[in-house]
Amino acid sequence: MAAPLRRGDPQRRLRPGGRSARINEAILTAVVDELLESGYAKLSFERVAARAQAHKATLYRRWAGKEELVAEALLAQSGRAIPVPDTGSLREDLRLLTHAVIAHMSSPQGQALLRAFISDAGRVPEIGVAARAYWAERFTRAGAIVERGVERGELPAGTDTAFFIERLISPLFLRLLVTAEPIDTAYADRIIDALCPGDERPPDT
Repeated sequence: MAAPLRRGDPQRRLRPGGRSARINEAILTAVVDELLESGYAKLSFERVAARAQAHKATLYRRWAGKEELVAEALLAQSGRAIPVPDTGSLREDLRLLTHAVIAHMSSPQGQALLRAFISDAGRVPEIGVAARAYWAERFTRAGAIVERGVERGELPAGTDTAFFIERLISPLFLRLLVTAEPIDTAYADRIIDALCPGDERPPDT
């Protein structure tokens, strides 16, 4: 017997199609717009409901708190901007993933969201809750690429999935947030070469 759905359960919120799905999408879009416009500290269920033209009670029924709402909105937004590929090749999956990450990080929306989170992180401890939930889910999704690579023999058995993804993505954020050096797809490909030295690169097209 399946466990009953609780308030805040994603399965309860994300039934496909219909008016409920449209309201859900409008709310998540409104959350991202609020973050871009006013930052995390000023975001509230009331402001999101007004922007989404939804009832405030709808948000309180579907999300347990602001942190959960923000994490889901960012996952929905990044899921569209940064899909997790499955081409049958570890190197090609990593290439497509990192290129999508760079495109998102370089976009006005991606940069604005990152600035909003960085500026609010020091004074709003709750933002860490949303950030941890967001990154945990993103790492789980991206980790499927590594797991498939292990299954195909492209990576050694026992490869630490989370650590592999950290080593893939961290250099991009180092350049973006610390050194201010350029971030481009050629740089991403160099990272992949370092992580997969024994894997042959696909021919240039």
